[in-house]
Amino acid sequence: MTGQEAVGGERTVLLGAAVTLLALAGICALLGGHLLLGVLRLAAGLLAGAGLGAAVAALLRGRVRRRTGRLLAGAGALVLALALTVPAVLATRLPALAPEDAVRIDALGEGDVVHSLPVEGAPVLVRRADGSAQLLDTAGVREVEASAHDVLALSADGTRLVRATGASTEVLALDRSLSTPDGGLPSTRFEGSPLALDGDLLVLRRCQEGFCEIAGYDLTDPEQPLWVASGSAETRGVDPAGVAVPARPAEPPGLLDAAREAGVLPAVPLRFDPAEGWVQLDAATGFPVGRILAGPAQECRIAATESPVTGRDPLEEGTVVLTVCSAEDGALTATALRDGAVLWESAPSPAGEWTVRLDQGRVLASGTEAGTDVTGEIVASADGAEWTVPGGEGVAQAAEFTARLGIDGAQMVVTNASGQLLAYDTADGTHTWTLPLSAPDAAVRGGLAAGTAVAVDPVARERPLDPREGRRLRILDAATGEVALERRTAQRIEAVHPVGGGRALVTVGERTVLLGG
Repeated sequence: MTGQEAVGGERTVLLGAAVTLLALAGICALLGGHLLLGVLRLAAGLLAGAGLGAAVAALLRGRVRRRTGRLLAGAGALVLALALTVPAVLATRLPALAPEDAVRIDALGEGDVVHSLPVEGAPVLVRRADGSAQLLDTAGVREVEASAHDVLALSADGTRLVRATGASTEVLALDRSLSTPDGGLPSTRFEGSPLALDGDLLVLRRCQEGFCEIAGYDLTDPEQPLWVASGSAETRGVDPAGVAVPARPAEPPGLLDAAREAGVLPAVPLRFDPAEGWVQLDAATGFPVGRILAGPAQECRIAATESPVTGRDPLEEGTVVLTVCSAEDGALTATALRDGAVLWESAPSPAGEWTVRLDQGRVLASGTEAGTDVTGEIVASADGAEWTVPGGEGVAQAAEFTARLGIDGAQMVVTNASGQLLAYDTADGTHTWTLPLSAPDAAVRGGLAAGTAVAVDPVARERPLDPREGRRLRILDAATGEVALERRTAQRIEAVHPVGGGRALVTVGERTVLLGG
């Protein structure tokens, strides 16, 4: 065989190899796209590069030096392989969940509690299991000194933090433009326990040598009280707004229990007198406002709540004092009052054992009706005297719900079998918004709190190199469904905590990050 014939034979073999490799590349690309297998998509790029290299080697065989031909063929194969794989990989990479400048703290753990307000820009209070605390906002993290026995609560407007020890009360200003010489939070200290904080008006209860009194202070001029009124030695306190509690407590709540549980100090001062019962006080004068809210012998839960975020009903706009009283058989009667005047009163609920939640001008109850062992939910509101199931007739005709992300006095956020994320008014079932999910059978988790909803669902894979564990995080305005933040990530999201102002605390690995707002 002559040299020219040998070259021709090698060229034929190389061309055959090129055709085979390119055919395999096409098959891998088609199967990878159909089966969404990333390994086949990458193999297609590598095989295409190898096929090009074999074709170049065949064309150059006998025309250039053997070493030069190999180098050119290898270079062509490498360039094509990289061009078909690297951009595709980069295009499907999901970014980190949080930017580098996001506010981060150590991951929330067992026993850690998050408190927030439905107020844009208000700081988030994180209470650790050991009693220490942190305040988070978009500007960063501030540590708050506190023991496990101290009560920490935000004011209703989010401008102050109250620290109560039982014997004394310290009010800390949270305005970042203000600070002490050592960089701490400016504060004012008072003797006594806090009852309410309405703007600049602080109401305290203090006792000395068996004599108790209630006093009001103007925090802009705190040297002398605005008013002082006699009080009783009774230490019974209000109930936490927005927190589920037994309708008939084994023991009445203490003076600071609600602030400890809810993390928010009420704006409306309510006082319990063993002779009169529950009365509302004017924070500016100390005078009783309106009628007796509940009698001393009645078994009642009582809390001051803000209006629903939806705010469609004029009767529910502004601050409302809610009471829910239990009869001997467990039947509940809810009453809403403003300035001591009745706005509405419910009919008695079915008898049973109930847990109640006073929230956003409405009363939610869950438990078992007498004579049954089936757990259910009922709600009382200004929409009617009768207790109804959450959503009432408004959700009776809706598609079957597959999961409920959360419920409060204003909204219930659910998913349905059609692959939708929806919200309904808790009382009348008015459908307020709808958003799509990635798939009808998508596993969705999240929560609802302080007017913010959070939903985490899988990211639908559309390309072979899309991550298999991709997740989509959406932070929503619970009232309107407006998306405050949407992020896609391949990071594992351990936990989410909705907080007010369209934000959320999201735990990834060893850190918890504040997102949204």
